[in-house]
Amino acid sequence: MTFSQLYRLARPRTLTAAFSPVILGATFASTMHPQAQSTALSLFYTLLILICVMSAQIAANIWNEYFDFKSGLDLNQVAGNSGTIVREGISPTQVKQLGYIFTITPLVLGILLASQVSWWLIPAGTVCILISLFYSGGPKPISRTPYGELASGIAMGFAIVYITAYTWTGTLFWDFLIPAIPSTILIGNIMMTNNLRDFSNDKAHGRRTLVILLGKDQGIRLLRGLFVFCVLWLLLWALLGKLPYATLLGALALIPAFKSSVILARYADVVKMNEAMKFTSISVTIYHVLVSLGLLIG
Repeated sequence: MTFSQLYRLARPRTLTAAFSPVILGATFASTMHPQAQSTALSLFYTLLILICVMSAQIAANIWNEYFDFKSGLDLNQVAGNSGTIVREGISPTQVKQLGYIFTITPLVLGILLASQVSWWLIPAGTVCILISLFYSGGPKPISRTPYGELASGIAMGFAIVYITAYTWTGTLFWDFLIPAIPSTILIGNIMMTNNLRDFSNDKAHGRRTLVILLGKDQGIRLLRGLFVFCVLWLLLWALLGKLPYATLLGALALIPAFKSSVILARYADVVKMNEAMKFTSISVTIYHVLVSLGLLIG
């Protein structure tokens, strides 16, 4: 397998779901609460978390590729998978071996991190990894049910913000919900955009995703509404004095978010709709980064 094939298999557009919540969790904790240890040590813990969650996300993408191939879902799919198996002839066994490597990596690093911070990170991290595995695998993958967006949002948004913030403070604070809830929604929006793009193919193969149950038009409206909610969430906490007004920079994320919804509504061709994934990923990244920047400015 070449590096370019591995790069496509990792699906880099989805990796914003890995690093964005880490950045926001670390920034919120470091600016809003006292630190439990030196900044250098906290940054080292954050780096370990970043490697863990990115490895876990790549593992989820690899297993998704493998199980979609096994189920025949991607035989006629021209967008949404890397094509390493169906179009480039890479051995499914080799893809499976890579899945094991990227699944074991966060387990090992997670144990190292837990030994330094708290052993409570083990059950929290295990739940996240199990969700990632069962998202694509198992007798009834979560990705084929209406709960895919919620599951991915909890595992890669909510939990990661909380875990990262906790490593900085050594204490769980209620206001971690302020960054965690929009992060959960936005990570789920990445998956919802993916499901809207694959709407026809998923429906033909009997998937029961949230957007299939709602219908494509309603799904697009929900996607757009959730982006707006995340900006209103910032405004609410800024008005209540819990966030600096500089965090409203995150509202700029609505520009690529609306671009994504326009593409999904305008086109029926899967290749053209695939551009929506790019703009949703950009929107999620902009939101997390600009809110983090606003916290630092404030």
